[in-house]
Amino acid sequence: MPPESIAKYMDKDYKDILENTAYHTISYLREKLDLDNEFVKGWKDGLISGREIYYVGVQNAEPYVERVNPETFDYDRSPDIEFIEDGSWCCRKMRLNITEVYDRYFDKLDEKDIDRLEDIIGAAPGTNLGDRGPVDDSNGISLHYYDNPLTDASGKQEVNVWHCCWKSFKKIFYVTTQDENGQP
Repeated sequence: MPPESIAKYMDKDYKDILENTAYHTISYLREKLDLDNEFVKGWKDGLISGREIYYVGVQNAEPYVERVNPETFDYDRSPDIEFIEDGSWCCRKMRLNITEVYDRYFDKLDEKDIDRLEDIIGAAPGTNLGDRGPVDDSNGISLHYYDNPLTDASGKQEVNVWHCCWKSFKKIFYVTTQDENGQP
């Protein structure tokens, strides 16, 4: 190809392998997570309450996006904070049936938590909810539930679940070394 054609190809048609991978990943997640529907629900929230809130993170080792109900959501309202994600904490309350709690948070629950959930639904501890994955609390997500089951219209028992995220302080160390002359 002549240099002019190569330049035109590089400017107009060339796609880097990373660009291709990113495009296909976003297309896949858009379909898998049904993002169009989530954004429609968020748009409705924006029209009604003036706030569109989404949780974007990892759930059970998979990417996850979910619209958050603004009525049951609270966050750091410091006067200098313009956006929710700039605050130091946020929390939302959800009413989930017992199986939904397990499905959403099985990798965060320990055996004691699973036994308490099974006690709430009247099962023998350790026999009903199956095996769970490894516990990983390194991402700053906390699950709290209380023994306050309510029964919904379909007969399933529900509990209050508070999903809280926060920023944490991290120790920063200053390391001083000495050179070959003994100088710091």
